[in-house]
Amino acid sequence: MKKITIIFFLFTLFFLRHVLADFSGTAWEFKSAILGSGMNVSDFVVLDLPTELFSHVNPDLSDLRVVNADGEVPYVAAIERESTNTASVPARMYNLSSRAGETTEFILDLGSGGTLHSSVTIETPSENFRRIVEVQGSDDEAIWRTLNSRGQIFDYTVKDIKPVAVRDTTVSYPEAAYRYLLVRIFDQGEKPLTVRGAAVWRSVSVTARELSYAPTLEISENQEDRATEVILDLGVSGVPHRRGRISTQNSNFSRFVSVYDSNDKKEWRLLRNNYFFVIQTPKFAGSQLDFSYPESNKRYLKLAIANGDDRPIAISGATLFGTVRRILFLYEPGREYHLYFGNKDARRPQYD
Repeated sequence: MKKITIIFFLFTLFFLRHVLADFSGTAWEFKSAILGSGMNVSDFVVLDLPTELFSHVNPDLSDLRVVNADGEVPYVAAIERESTNTASVPARMYNLSSRAGETTEFILDLGSGGTLHSSVTIETPSENFRRIVEVQGSDDEAIWRTLNSRGQIFDYTVKDIKPVAVRDTTVSYPEAAYRYLLVRIFDQGEKPLTVRGAAVWRSVSVTARELSYAPTLEISENQEDRATEVILDLGVSGVPHRRGRISTQNSNFSRFVSVYDSNDKKEWRLLRNNYFFVIQTPKFAGSQLDFSYPESNKRYLKLAIANGDDRPIAISGATLFGTVRRILFLYEPGREYHLYFGNKDARRPQYD
């Protein structure tokens, strides 16, 4: 089945014209023309829904209708999602050793050459650390090849009235088939991590296509909570987003951050806790300025960055990301197609 992306213009959206929809009366408020791209045969086509549409459509897309002169045209709506298959690869750890203040390292034996793998998770009960990790591969334990020289792992744990814990101890590398892995943790003068084991994985991922958004920022200091509050405003509600990234020129800091969403800047819902850091020292050099959360379509996102007794960091910008929405339907050349939307009472259509 051939899939073709067609061009979609929202001219009636910008004029906010009301629609007299023959297929169901006046229930739908807006329509927009769907323009083909030189097709001369009937075929199924894929239409990527543009960002401008989401502030006028129901969050679940239940009011979308594709219409031609004969009435409604059946369609299938889909959200692009990652497809990740992760499988554990059996591995035996040995030669765990450390050089005080320098490195902690161990070797993993995967049992036989030819088994594909792409990441290793270090199992440790240690808390509140940041480390650079190097991963090397070998087939004979004599000649080693570097797979990742600058992996980073971290843990941020607070045991308080409101306990929090954010950690990532997995290091990824290009897919490899080496039998042996040498994992070297650079302690750089810090106390060695307590390593209880390690797990090796093979992950095959298909990344979903995303759209990026540049929200406006409203930054203030919450003196009571000793936190910097950054409100990201997308301008309209309805736009789906699920992760972001901040920009800052500051360095040598680490901050716990809570992510909230809202449509009115009054009622805030906690989505997830994250952890920001930028460290540039002889002992450790690394950064983490990305954050993720369950998908939201709220207009506002708030980052509450806990400063404690440290100076606030200067946030210079932020970007949000959301997955592409699309619909699939049968397109016949020579016919006019319109997309109708804007009906809060509409139910999701059911087609064969």
